[in-house]
Amino acid sequence: MSIKLRELIRSIRAAKTAAEERAVIARECALIRTAFKEDDNQFRHRNVAKLLFIHMMGYPTHFGQMECLKLIASSKFAEKRVGYLGLTQLLDENTDVLMLVTNSVKHDMNHENQYVNGLALCALGNIGSNEMCRALAREVENMMASPNPYLRKKAALCAMRIVRKVDEIEDKFNGKIGNLLEDRHHGVLLAGCSLLTTLLEVNPSYIKEFRRHIPSLVRALRNMVTSGYSSAAEYDIAGITDPFLQAKILRLLRIFGERNVDASDEMNDILAQVATNTEGTKNTGNSILYECVLTIMSIEAESGLRVLGINILGRFLQSRDNNIRYVALATLQRVVNVDQQVMQRHRNTIIDCLKDADISIRKRALDVTYSLIDETNIKSMTKELLNYLLVAETDFKEELCSKLCMAVDKFSPNRQWQIDTLIKIMCLGGSYVKEEQREKFCRVVAATPELHAYTVTKLYANMRESLSQEALVHVGVWCLGEFGDLLVSGNAVGPDDQPISVSSGDVLDLLYDVVRKPPSAEKAAATHCLVAAALIKLVTRCPSEAEKIKKLLRRFDASLHVDLQQRSCEFLELLHSEWDPHRAGILDRMPVPEKEIGGADSRDRPAPVGGAPTGGKDLLDLNDLLDGPAAPSATSNVVSTPAYPASGGGGDLLDLLDGPPTAPAPTMGGDGLLDMLGVPPAPAASQDAPPMVAFEKNGLKITFFPRKDADGSTTVLAKFANNLNVPMTNFVFEAAVPKYITLTMQPATGQVLPPQTDLVTQTMRCVNSTHGEKGLLMKLRIGYVCNGTPVQEMGQIGGFPLGY
Repeated sequence: MSIKLRELIRSIRAAKTAAEERAVIARECALIRTAFKEDDNQFRHRNVAKLLFIHMMGYPTHFGQMECLKLIASSKFAEKRVGYLGLTQLLDENTDVLMLVTNSVKHDMNHENQYVNGLALCALGNIGSNEMCRALAREVENMMASPNPYLRKKAALCAMRIVRKVDEIEDKFNGKIGNLLEDRHHGVLLAGCSLLTTLLEVNPSYIKEFRRHIPSLVRALRNMVTSGYSSAAEYDIAGITDPFLQAKILRLLRIFGERNVDASDEMNDILAQVATNTEGTKNTGNSILYECVLTIMSIEAESGLRVLGINILGRFLQSRDNNIRYVALATLQRVVNVDQQVMQRHRNTIIDCLKDADISIRKRALDVTYSLIDETNIKSMTKELLNYLLVAETDFKEELCSKLCMAVDKFSPNRQWQIDTLIKIMCLGGSYVKEEQREKFCRVVAATPELHAYTVTKLYANMRESLSQEALVHVGVWCLGEFGDLLVSGNAVGPDDQPISVSSGDVLDLLYDVVRKPPSAEKAAATHCLVAAALIKLVTRCPSEAEKIKKLLRRFDASLHVDLQQRSCEFLELLHSEWDPHRAGILDRMPVPEKEIGGADSRDRPAPVGGAPTGGKDLLDLNDLLDGPAAPSATSNVVSTPAYPASGGGGDLLDLLDGPPTAPAPTMGGDGLLDMLGVPPAPAASQDAPPMVAFEKNGLKITFFPRKDADGSTTVLAKFANNLNVPMTNFVFEAAVPKYITLTMQPATGQVLPPQTDLVTQTMRCVNSTHGEKGLLMKLRIGYVCNGTPVQEMGQIGGFPLGY
């Protein structure tokens, strides 16, 4: 005996364990199978309905697929309805038995009952395969001209599926769209707009042809905006006439008006009407205003209309609804470059969002705030963000410090203000200032000789006040080692412009305090490595304290940390008398590559240094490109400094001693700040080839600088230029070469390509086993995220000079 659906649901809900539920369903499925085998027509629709519920719970129901086809062929509407419902839920377009239902669907499209026609259209629109869509396209086209608006609407929606599935007949419905857009029935008009939007997405070349329908769309939208609210109206929701249709028309106008002045002029007036006449007290009105603002910002709108759109977003920011505020911030992020002056009016409101309790709103507000910073407001905006850094939550400080450092590097008015501000950030940000930002600060200081004394004095004063901030201590120790002689020279000036007296003993006492109380216990070894490097540098800067320095270095020669032990032993060896003639040259100040550091006013900023991102799982295997081994995407956290390869501390010194070279010791944490023993010996003469543009598309330009090395290998420096006004994040660069070439890739110097810069680089080394008989060839794959949209590109480069 077949039980009813509600009885099955009651039995399943009564099950107290998962095993009990499975037993109930297994028993019922067995009964349903038996009924199907016995060809029980009386309860077939009931059994299929129960299978639909079982399918919703995740259990297999494939054995009921053929029964759906039998129900569809039934003459009873109730059975046919269950059959079509089962067809759309239990089958998909790849199911083999779907081809058997094509004739039934075609028959039902010609049925005298409009609701049977509707069932057939819904089924085709949901799961129609390529073959079904091609076979039934003519019937759908005929039904789009039906006098019945119910069928016209269903046919237009079904045509969307056909347009997506069958490329060669996408223009079959073009002649019907005009009538749909002129229809007075809102449902038909909505379906017509959806069909046209789909068609334009599939084939953008039709945009020009269909722009002739802009007046019809504008007229329909004006009728809804000016019709007023009627509680008896069929389509009115919360005081707004058919908000779904309004939103759909606005999206369609957005497509037509983009990059077209004439089309934009036709819709300027109606957009102004929508923006001013729509009530924004409820979500229904806010949704229309949101779509209206997006359309205004996407088309070639008048300046006054753009101001109106940004002001609407400013109103959204003052809403109590977090969802509305988030939407406003996300939209402002997208249009921040449209009108900076108008955006600045809402700056205080945006900054207030940084204090919101919702972390998603705070992060989005930070992105918008960073986008608002320019040369004219860098000082005031930095002050606001520094004040917020004082009270920001722990999990938000790292991103805030990163944005602050990027803004200061990009827009600082002069070098002294840049250094002062970065020191403030490190005083407040502690360990939340990333390692690459600390390294960049040190390179900036090293490249500004006129501020060496000023910087080391300021850092010394701040370290005397507190040793709790890791970033401040690390860069401060580095500067004390490099420029300690300027601090103890007697010409030092304090923060209040008053002369201060600092002795060599005071400097060593401060370093001893750092050793005793490092700012972070977890990174104590990295801090001690920096102190050891600073101590050996101070031997030539404070010669009177040589014995005290030697005593402090001996604290580390038995350290369990291999790198620290090796460095300290080498430094102690360097203090022996036989090194007196060479010590000053070895411990001289470390020069900074000119290509990495430019003046603050020239905007030639030091490139961010960091590990390269790992390749995503969604990318194809690079081995497939050239049947050769792909260079693995770098995942190392070792910091890459192009002009000064990271050293374990012993290799260069042992070369001076004529001893055998040793492998670099494993480094930890602040490697970039530890490489202070000077430049390694220059290699044999190399040959530079002219720069080569390897890739240029959508604002991204990749330039190769190949160089033939003395050992026969080729070094290629890849420079990545972002010519857009927005950053490219999650940047991944990969290359594949033929089998006769061995390719080694160093980590990229950054994962983010800042706008309008070419600071990020990556070094590759190629060894050609044919010694130049076969040319160097590379297949490239590039991935990044721009404006929240993932982008993947492929490229190829050859034409390297002969012999490479």
